[in-house]
Amino acid sequence: MHWFLILLCLGLILALFALATGIRRQIRQLEASLLEKRRLLYGDSTWWLGFLGFGSLVLTSNQLVDKLRSRSVEKTGRLNQVKSTLGAIQEAVLIFDSARRIEFANQPAQRLFPHSGVMKGTRLDAILRSSSLLEFLDAYRENEHSKRSQISLEWRGELLWFEASCTELMGLSEAESVSTLLVLHDITRLKELEEVRREFVANVSHELRTPLTVIKGFAETLVEDGATLTPEAQNRFIRKIVNNAQRLHVLVEDLLTLSRLESRPDSFECSEASLEQLFRETIENNESRLIIKSQTFALEVDPRIQPFGFDPYRINQVLDNLVENVFRYAPEFTRLILRARLDDAAEYVECSVEDDGPGIPEKDLPHIFERFYRVDKGRSRERGGTGLGLSIMKHIVQLHGGAVAVESTLGKGTCIRFSLPYRSVAPGAPIA
Repeated sequence: MHWFLILLCLGLILALFALATGIRRQIRQLEASLLEKRRLLYGDSTWWLGFLGFGSLVLTSNQLVDKLRSRSVEKTGRLNQVKSTLGAIQEAVLIFDSARRIEFANQPAQRLFPHSGVMKGTRLDAILRSSSLLEFLDAYRENEHSKRSQISLEWRGELLWFEASCTELMGLSEAESVSTLLVLHDITRLKELEEVRREFVANVSHELRTPLTVIKGFAETLVEDGATLTPEAQNRFIRKIVNNAQRLHVLVEDLLTLSRLESRPDSFECSEASLEQLFRETIENNESRLIIKSQTFALEVDPRIQPFGFDPYRINQVLDNLVENVFRYAPEFTRLILRARLDDAAEYVECSVEDDGPGIPEKDLPHIFERFYRVDKGRSRERGGTGLGLSIMKHIVQLHGGAVAVESTLGKGTCIRFSLPYRSVAPGAPIA
């Protein structure tokens, strides 16, 4: 009997030990399921947890895991949606943490800075080396109202301008952290256009001021001292006024032409026309200006060129400008050649106006198609040039889909070329 009681106690102790070990193991499984965010499923070895009162704890834990999973899926979905949205916009977008380590960069940002390789995890100031950007970010950190600023970046020898804007958002890497969203809108082109506009306004003001000053001066002299001037002096003053008024008229007309070309490029009326006939008409219109004994025109047109699509009025304007430039700036030429040939691929007609005049200095060649640019500023004004003729010509050719070029050698002459697409169009069709 005594031994029986001892064995019974030992059995009870072993049973209790096994029960405690099982409970401990199940609690560890419950802890592991919570850490791994997975449900704890009842099985053959865990059915008795409910019998011991652990069922509600397991149920509550599984519900908590379900909620965590649902929120994780929702957060991941929202994050992917945000990344897809940011990746679809054209502006460069960067998200970085408090240490300015990049957490996200959309495709425009990666294309803008391809040298950086994998941008995620890289410090922002290692990629965007800009003192104005760092100052903007420091100002934003100190004052959240500083959310927008224009910054400049030097990139591959070019100065790029951006409008930068910032905002805070929930951290991407850690739930408790705060990240910063930086948007860079490229305004480099706008800055360049603004600079061109300022230069254009300054040039126009300067060009208008000179003839207006002359007109005003001579007119005031005629009014105040007309009675004391000789008839010859009065006539000379009146001629000066008329010449400068004519110069103003030509300048304003050229400015209006440029304005129309820029604001209404669809105003071209394209039709199939004969380029050779246009060349012949240009020669006929200017033959009376030749010095008969020393100057001649020449025409060379590729016989393969058939009537094709272009705006005859505008191309006639181009030819008139080029021929007028020869008579104005190279009056001592002996031969003026108008050429047109079809390129090897039969895609473009290459046209040129060539003279054997004094030529243009090499340093001036890159600038002659710029507005108001003159090789010899003093002589150009004396001869009535506005400095806009070649700029208008370039604009017309480019709107046709062609290109312009110039070749010149001092003492040997100048050749200005332009190309036109060789294509058929319906009458009155706009330029494609």
